[in-house]
Amino acid sequence: MTQPAATSVTFATSTAEAPRHGPPPPAGRPVHVVHVIGTLDRGGAETLSLDMCRAVPTTEVRQTFITMGGRDGSLAPQFRAAGAAVVQVPQRPAVTFPLRLRRCLRWRRPDVVVSHISLFSAVVLAVAAAMGVPVRIARMWSEGDGRRDTVARRLLRAVLRRLLHVVATDIVAVSDAAMAYAGRRVGMPGCRILYNSVDATRVVGSDRAAARQRWGIPPDAMVIGYIGRAAPEKNRPFLVDVHRAVQARAEAPAGTTSPVGAPPPAGAASPATRLLIVGPCGVDDVVSAHPDVPDDPTVILGGEVDEIAPVLAAADVFVLPSHWEGLPGVVLEALAAGLPVVATDLPCLREASRYVDGLTLVDLSAGPHRWAEAVLRGARTGPAGRDRIRESFATSPFQTRHAAAQWRSLWRAEAR
Repeated sequence: MTQPAATSVTFATSTAEAPRHGPPPPAGRPVHVVHVIGTLDRGGAETLSLDMCRAVPTTEVRQTFITMGGRDGSLAPQFRAAGAAVVQVPQRPAVTFPLRLRRCLRWRRPDVVVSHISLFSAVVLAVAAAMGVPVRIARMWSEGDGRRDTVARRLLRAVLRRLLHVVATDIVAVSDAAMAYAGRRVGMPGCRILYNSVDATRVVGSDRAAARQRWGIPPDAMVIGYIGRAAPEKNRPFLVDVHRAVQARAEAPAGTTSPVGAPPPAGAASPATRLLIVGPCGVDDVVSAHPDVPDDPTVILGGEVDEIAPVLAAADVFVLPSHWEGLPGVVLEALAAGLPVVATDLPCLREASRYVDGLTLVDLSAGPHRWAEAVLRGARTGPAGRDRIRESFATSPFQTRHAAAQWRSLWRAEAR
């Protein structure tokens, strides 16, 4: 999820001084939850929020999504179809944002406000506190913001963390690392981990042969799959490095190995391997790093897709080389489909690996050829191994039904 830039705001309040928003919702009336988010474009936080809208009945919880990015986003029609309302309160101009958000909250009169915009949630929840909204939740999706670690940035983060601790009634993080980024830890008042979740029915059942035919992939090809937007932290150009390292290993004569870090010779691409990259925001990040990719028939730039199940069905292994993440929903989706995953050794994924099989973690500094070894091992996973991955996911805490029960309990219990 793209985070809006943090801005300096003089507005602040104390939860002790904030008037209550009114009495709790009467028994039988749905709790009204307002979410504040960047946009409802296709991404991990947005997709998982949509799953939650579909899982929680509108007779129990009424949900409204306020977008700050100046537009609704491509998924907004699906949110509305799931029963949620979608409205805009653009962050720009920043100086009037708190006033405009206050006006919107006064009109909507929520019982709960959930802010999904990292440390900038402090500003959102300060407005909610001033309005007397009784439950103010900061949902921490990531273990960082990807911005340069300057003195000014560190100072701004410290101020926002301090304000967040004052105005949030709850800080709900997707992992221990995401909680640490908020400057808190599990066990502190109002701090808890609520893992990302996946509706497994959304990612299974797609026909493998049809999926491969869609992208012109030979039935016997080994396919490296990737789903994610073009963004610096996603590190998508590294996928091409790994793909070519896999090709070099596949083409090396028996008993030999390719030099570490050496790409295969030009024109020597193996027809037995394919790299399938899909996701929004274009392909400039990949093409600028590898100008020959548009002419490489073994690299498929699939663009944005409406459904990810065909991508997962077409792949033999899923690769995620991100520099940082929160708890990537796409990894959970791949595992739910029984697809082995090779990913960056990040704290959030080490945490996830305690609960599910099929996750191989490699440090980025190990280089593409070490990643290629892990990719080839993962791609050799047979039907029985993929069944084990699916079964381990089915008993993990990453199921939508588990997360929905926890969110419903949190929203209803605290709003009453």
